[in-house]
Amino acid sequence: MPKNLRKDIANAKALMENTDAVLVVTGAGMSVDSGIPTYRGTNGLWAKSIDIGDKSYGYDEISSLEMWKTNPELAWGFKAHFRKLSGEQEPHEGYYDLLENVSKKSDYFVCTSNVDGYFRRVGFDPTKVYEVHGTIDYLQCMDINCNKTHGVVETTDLLVPEYDSETFLANSLPKCVHCNKMLRPNISVFGDVEFYGKPYQHQRRRLNEWLANLKKCGKSLVILEIGCGINPHSLRMSNGKMMSGEWKMPVFDNNVGTIRLNPTDEQSDEKTIHIAMGAKNGIRAIFG
Repeated sequence: MPKNLRKDIANAKALMENTDAVLVVTGAGMSVDSGIPTYRGTNGLWAKSIDIGDKSYGYDEISSLEMWKTNPELAWGFKAHFRKLSGEQEPHEGYYDLLENVSKKSDYFVCTSNVDGYFRRVGFDPTKVYEVHGTIDYLQCMDINCNKTHGVVETTDLLVPEYDSETFLANSLPKCVHCNKMLRPNISVFGDVEFYGKPYQHQRRRLNEWLANLKKCGKSLVILEIGCGINPHSLRMSNGKMMSGEWKMPVFDNNVGTIRLNPTDEQSDEKTIHIAMGAKNGIRAIFG
């Protein structure tokens, strides 16, 4: 192990041992060790172009509001594949190691852009999880006004269309029982001004209250960022602020430390400890 990496791990351990609370912030890289590809990784499924007819698509095109409107068969095929993949795979050991350690050593909250539901699946307290981009466990209508009236629908196997494993084109797309328009996963995609986020407002409110109470009581906080990318749709910590393309929230002015677990995409400053490791091994190194 490189000398600098050993030093960074030691500093991260010290932060964790002495903090009052941990805010865990995760992106797609958190689930890579479970066999779920990242969106931007060079070896990930989403990094590859998908050829449909005479046109090639990148992930940011396929997973966009524009694609849901212009080529819903392709958009649904990719999300149906993701749901199948995340359901077949098991959350890796790092999830369990993280839960064990933040539960016994300090107060915690999880803020994740992942939509696979793995934090709830391994036993994290659901009242301490904020799913910023929603979850594949629910569907919403393509008509945002219909959602405002009727809310979301629980995702079932019957509502998820079959798809061609070569072209990722889906067929028999699900329809809303209220207006007969198409249903789509209740998750935020690129350029998504129609994501129905009301089901997660109570999660955000609890996070705000938790942070406010820490600040009021003068408690220390460590932000543990795991597997967050640098595209505009991801979560990323910088200078004590939670950053994303569509959402910003101040954390603390001081009394906060930041640890970044990411084998690439460093972008660190003097206030951030960057550990160039993946989620499973990085979590084990910090808490082991």
